[in-house]
Amino acid sequence: MTAELPHEIIAERLAAYLGPNTAQVAVRTFAERACGRPPPELTREDLPRLLEALRPMLRTLLGGDGAEDVLRQLSEDLR
Repeated sequence: MTAELPHEIIAERLAAYLGPNTAQVAVRTFAERACGRPPPELTREDLPRLLEALRPMLRTLLGGDGAEDVLRQLSEDLR
């Protein structure tokens, strides 16, 4: 799968840690909660807010360093 839209990139990267279905649900849930819009409607300006919203969940699942590594990589991938 080759992701092109930002929410697809995020879900694809998170799938390695959460599985594909859970990654998509996480992106949808946090996009709606943090940004107030569904994933396909996210703008570039929404992405930092979305990544910040994902941080606590990732810290719980991957630990502090693992979460920061994933978030850093996502930030680079979304540039």
